[in-house]
Amino acid sequence: MMVTFVSQCEKNALKKTRRVLDAFANRIGDNTWQTIITEDGLLTVKKMLRQTASKSTAVSCHWIRSRSRSQFLWVVGNRLKFNTEGVVPVNRTRLNLDHKEWENGWDKLEVIANATSIAGLFHDFGKANDLFQAKLKGISGAKGEPYRHEWISLRLFEAFVKGKSDQEWLGELSEIDRSENGTNTESYVLNNLHHDNGANSPSPFKSLTPFASLVAWLIVSHHRLPLPQTKRTQNVVNENMKNWLTGVFNCDWNSSNAEQLDQIGNDTIIKNWTFSQGTPFISKTWQKQASKLAYRALKNTKLNHDQELLKQRFVAHLSRLSLMLSDHYYSSLEAERSQLEWRDNDYLPKANTDRKATQLEGRAVFKQQLDEHNIGVAHNAMHFALNLPALKYALPAIGQHKLFSRTAPKKFAWQDKAYKAAKEYARLSEKQGFFGINMASTGCGKTIANARIMYALADEREGCRFSVAVGLRTLTLQTGDSYRDLLKLGDDELAVLIGSQAVKTLHQVNKESNKEKPSSGSESSDDFFEQLFISYDGQIYDGRLKHWLKGNPKLEQLLSAPVVVSTIDHLMPATESLRGGKQIAPMLRLLTSDLILDEPDDFSLEDLPALCRLVNWAGMLGSRVLLSSATLPPSLINALYHAYLAGRKHFNEANFPEGELQSVVCGWFDENKSHVTEIKSSDAFTEENEIFVQKRIKKLNENKKVLRKGELVPVHLDDELSDKKDESHIYQSVAATIHEQIHKLHDSHHVKHSSCRKVSCGVVRMANIDPMINVMKCLSEMRPQEDYSIHFCVYHSQFPLAVRSHKENRLDNTLTRYDSEQLWQQPEIIDALNKTTTVNNIFVVVGTSVVEVGRDHDYDWGIAEPSSLRALIQLAGRIQRHRQQEPSSSNLMVLNKNIRALRGDTTAYCKPGFESEDLPLSTHDLNELLNGELESISAISRIKEPSFSQKDFCLDKTSKNKKAKGIDSFSVQEHRALKLTLGLENKLNRDVFFQKDDEACLWWSSDNHADWNGEFINQTRFRKSDLQEEFILCKTDEWGDLGWHQKDTTQKKWVFTPQNHRVVTQSIELSEGNYWWMNADAETIYSNLAEQLEQTIEITGQYFGAISLRAAKEGQELIWNWHDQLGIYQTKITRNNNG
Repeated sequence: MMVTFVSQCEKNALKKTRRVLDAFANRIGDNTWQTIITEDGLLTVKKMLRQTASKSTAVSCHWIRSRSRSQFLWVVGNRLKFNTEGVVPVNRTRLNLDHKEWENGWDKLEVIANATSIAGLFHDFGKANDLFQAKLKGISGAKGEPYRHEWISLRLFEAFVKGKSDQEWLGELSEIDRSENGTNTESYVLNNLHHDNGANSPSPFKSLTPFASLVAWLIVSHHRLPLPQTKRTQNVVNENMKNWLTGVFNCDWNSSNAEQLDQIGNDTIIKNWTFSQGTPFISKTWQKQASKLAYRALKNTKLNHDQELLKQRFVAHLSRLSLMLSDHYYSSLEAERSQLEWRDNDYLPKANTDRKATQLEGRAVFKQQLDEHNIGVAHNAMHFALNLPALKYALPAIGQHKLFSRTAPKKFAWQDKAYKAAKEYARLSEKQGFFGINMASTGCGKTIANARIMYALADEREGCRFSVAVGLRTLTLQTGDSYRDLLKLGDDELAVLIGSQAVKTLHQVNKESNKEKPSSGSESSDDFFEQLFISYDGQIYDGRLKHWLKGNPKLEQLLSAPVVVSTIDHLMPATESLRGGKQIAPMLRLLTSDLILDEPDDFSLEDLPALCRLVNWAGMLGSRVLLSSATLPPSLINALYHAYLAGRKHFNEANFPEGELQSVVCGWFDENKSHVTEIKSSDAFTEENEIFVQKRIKKLNENKKVLRKGELVPVHLDDELSDKKDESHIYQSVAATIHEQIHKLHDSHHVKHSSCRKVSCGVVRMANIDPMINVMKCLSEMRPQEDYSIHFCVYHSQFPLAVRSHKENRLDNTLTRYDSEQLWQQPEIIDALNKTTTVNNIFVVVGTSVVEVGRDHDYDWGIAEPSSLRALIQLAGRIQRHRQQEPSSSNLMVLNKNIRALRGDTTAYCKPGFESEDLPLSTHDLNELLNGELESISAISRIKEPSFSQKDFCLDKTSKNKKAKGIDSFSVQEHRALKLTLGLENKLNRDVFFQKDDEACLWWSSDNHADWNGEFINQTRFRKSDLQEEFILCKTDEWGDLGWHQKDTTQKKWVFTPQNHRVVTQSIELSEGNYWWMNADAETIYSNLAEQLEQTIEITGQYFGAISLRAAKEGQELIWNWHDQLGIYQTKITRNNNG
């Protein structure tokens, strides 16, 4: 192909660009190049240009298609240097610099700048106390401070502003640099300072004015969000949430130390409230800066009204973000970069020490003075905030990308309709926001459609930026592959966040077996982003904020990538982070890009409040949001819409002078229809959604092809064994039922080899790992029927990384069955047919819920231990997924009870499932809980709510505990659990009806003001789990055996401590006729991987042999069992360390 490059670069970018283009093309003008080049070569040029691009870069590329036609391909750098056809403008008009283009919006920007800068001035005032100064010198003798420095800072600020209007205290601050004003102000403040004393700690916010409240909150939260820390505050009641700030908040929400005053000497407490060297009020440099910033705030007309600014989430949280990033930035500066002109030499208190110098010299080496530090943080916070509007427009984006806009193949023609429907509302969605739902069926191309919808909504000149958040790591890698393969996005446009380099390496090795070896006082200065691993090789942001971000390359990568694909865990800290600055990276990402949520209904009930918070935050930060799932329940759609709407109202109020959000652009998409419209009320949204779902159900019902037919199978317990104290008879009965059904299902659903031998691939889904292993052990002892062989593969989450990856890779290859002949080419199938003589060979995956989602597998049949209707629908979606062959008989057998129900547990369908103590079922027999749902398994029961009656939400008056009445429907149970978790639209009488205390809607309710603290977040944390500890299966030397270890990273050369006494290797004998599907043990897998990566088996194990397991509680030691084929599972034995 012949291409022409046109450069409109400036400054140093011109030289860099010429160096790259001169290496590939002939220069035919001062800034024009032409050459004949391959497509791969052109991608290389583009990648190299991106890697050296800066804000002064602008290069376009045109493909010469014929004598009379050229095609504009792409721009690297500043897209505004060209129009949409790649033409360079001959004249320009300039905007008034007082109203720059990127400030179209940001109406409250000056309020943010005022708040964050003034909070910066006061944020570390508390460090001036004698105890903290002694602590910096290393002579305090105290283990900690009774009251943290930010609490002291808050009290000092409160003493200064209490009882004054915003204009009054700002007026005083603007004149503080006048003679003696600083000294007088300090005397006034110290005389009026409230000294907390345990329980005597009233809320500082009781009598503060709106702007003062915002500044005070920024001061106290600049390290961590307030959160109840003591026993006195553990019983805060959510019903009283709206009064927490003024009625409940006190020093106990900042630190637990205040509860232990009786253990702290009185002298220490006195020092904590004593300021022998004075506060920054008396620093001349501080006074000068304070006067300047206060005068600027007084001129801001947006402060001259009574709006509760702390409740304005966009203003409050971007102010906090600016303050925290500025504090981190200034604290991390080397000592020689401190601004000496901000120091008053007569003011002595220090802010922090130089960690490196202190370690080297063995004594405290001070870095920044306290007045200088406060000024530096205030100065940088203001400038950071003022430059935020320009951030989005200076970041790399995807513009003029033909693969996003070109016509799709006939099978995916619906994507074109979705693209066109979204494109019509692109301009309106910029101001009104966008909330979309893509419910297209599996296999219809949702992943690519989502990207095209987001591209259509973006301004074509500004380009498209979006993040894709998925629930599973495997889906992250698959989505990344789809975008690379189908949309031709390279590593310079697409960032994939995958948790660790090891995961990326294994994915690459599995994807391309012949791949070449891969190339191998100071809280505020901690690295906020150290846990991120980002795969991105593109242009790094080079705009106005680079000054503050350049110390964090991971943040720069996360921000810069036009498209980011990650697990949702990487974005969740935007609302989940309670301390440190882990919310900064995801918040800036949401502020500068749109959001696609993939399969949001796959999360557990416990995670849904956090999911709603993320969507609320996306709306608050101006993102467009698209939900993508074929099984979205109405209550979840409605909750996420209301969360988004509430957030978007905050965004519009803070950004546009007219304020109130009039409507939101909403879109519904599937393979049948695309509908985008303005929605002006909640009722209108509900109505439109119901219409769309009804039309979808009608289309689904028109499809006469039934691919999945279910049937219940009774599990019969042996009455003679039921009195035994252990549960072995339950596992034996379940295994016997499964064993019988394996043979029956194989007989009805198999494929024939050319030799007339029969093969089937089936899946047995179990709810939990440990019971599954017990059932598997029973199955291993049962001989198959005559002329049958069974090949088992155990698959769950508790395998070392390399072993699990190997299993997944082999299953992916075997169970990708678009081509029916591919099965017979798989080495495991060939090997099984060679080593057995039986006519029937059955391949069985015995797995937990990991078999339901995240893997694109096609089974012949399935057997399920039930947890929920959702789980059954997901599992059914893995049967005949690729071949789409209609069965003549049932191909999914469902046990009528799960193991919890069989052993008589009061709550059976939980962990996973929708039953709980609060929301019980009246029976645990699926014969009574299902009503025809298995006859033709589809998503209809998920996307359509059943008809509720009031009794479904009534309290159980017979129970002493507050809980709902038990019901006898799996479908009703799932939908009522969702409704009650997310929040009912109409509040019911709590004396008659059950209602949860921590429903998700409490977060976005304007009355509650839940976001100033971390209590509700703590109650409803995302993916709550026990503490984890890491074990590694590896060798420590060339001749040793594989063993379990824990890694000690505290020593310079890592030490691997043996842990074979805690992870005990087990053996298992297979009865005749039973085999392992995959024979490779861990050592063989490591050996093969080491050979591919050209490294030793020791290094391979140490790098790829890790697994995280639940940590033992205090006083206990967990003993785990390990087997190459069964993975890690827990023994029931725990022992006390004390004997």
